[in-house]
Amino acid sequence: MPVPVSAKAGPGTARTPWVLKLMLFLVVLLFAVNTLVLAVLTGYVQLPRRVLPLEAARRGGELVVDYSQRLARDLGVDQNQAVRAILAKFKFELEQAASPEAVAQAVLRYGRETQDTILREQENLRREELLAIIRQEERLAGMLGEASITVTRSEERGIEIDDPAGLLSEATRRRIKESKALDRLSQVVEVRVKDGRADLVTPVSVLERLKHAESEVDSLRARLQEVKAQAGLAPLSGTGIIVRLYDAPGSAGVGEIVHDFDVRDIVNELFAAGATGIAVNNQRLVTTSSIRCAGPVILVNQKPIAVNPVTIFALGDPEVLTSSLDLIQVEFKASGVRMEVEQAEDITLPAHGENAGN
Repeated sequence: MPVPVSAKAGPGTARTPWVLKLMLFLVVLLFAVNTLVLAVLTGYVQLPRRVLPLEAARRGGELVVDYSQRLARDLGVDQNQAVRAILAKFKFELEQAASPEAVAQAVLRYGRETQDTILREQENLRREELLAIIRQEERLAGMLGEASITVTRSEERGIEIDDPAGLLSEATRRRIKESKALDRLSQVVEVRVKDGRADLVTPVSVLERLKHAESEVDSLRARLQEVKAQAGLAPLSGTGIIVRLYDAPGSAGVGEIVHDFDVRDIVNELFAAGATGIAVNNQRLVTTSSIRCAGPVILVNQKPIAVNPVTIFALGDPEVLTSSLDLIQVEFKASGVRMEVEQAEDITLPAHGENAGN
């Protein structure tokens, strides 16, 4: 935009360069703002937004998967069938996780299993490399009988070869010791040679048995936590709804107050609609839970709960759970009992027996 300049010199003439600079700055700023708006509209720039707990947990799990993929690629086993299978399983379990706890369980279970698989397959590559070198030994062609060759590696001595029968030539020994693939060999490798045919002996060391047992324990521990959460014996988190029941205003009749059967009807509808967990006033419901009245008091798990409102927390699909209560809502309107339903992104149910109070 052209800037008018006065032909008459005056007190403001000396300040004209500053005006030009200011206008230039405003033009650049306007251009930058327009560029940012265009980038946001086209999706090239994502503005910060509120991250939900489940989404944040899933992102953390995806970071673990990304790290495992990079590790597999760096170690040269990214195309290995076993590695690709465990990574696919890991990703699937993360996608299926419906709560932050489920994500944590998937990471605990499959993160360790994925890493063990990657390291195991890398070690298998080293073993196969060693076998390939030994099989190229010309001396084996005329060998009859049976013998064994053991290869170990230590930080102090490097690669050591135990070849009692003297089957390996100096050239083969040198190839083994200079192999980059065997430079990080972490276990004893035994090769059995029978009538000129060399094969690997499956290692069953005490250390490997311990690793296998440890992996099994981790898997069982993760599964136990998952079962406990589903059974109500451990806390459970996720999306769901919060239902609040209020007595009718100025209630005087029996039909105008919240009863135990009202709570039971709602709980049954929610479970039928696919609720994965329910708590009434912080009392987690399990298969042996009871909801009943003792005089004017509602008891849940044999403990009195506060009323007006009675609060019910349910985990599951918020839309499905809400719609499952439509008929009950109509019945309550006829009696004056008020029911409020709130959809929530993050609800945590306590473990059964965890809260002694209301």
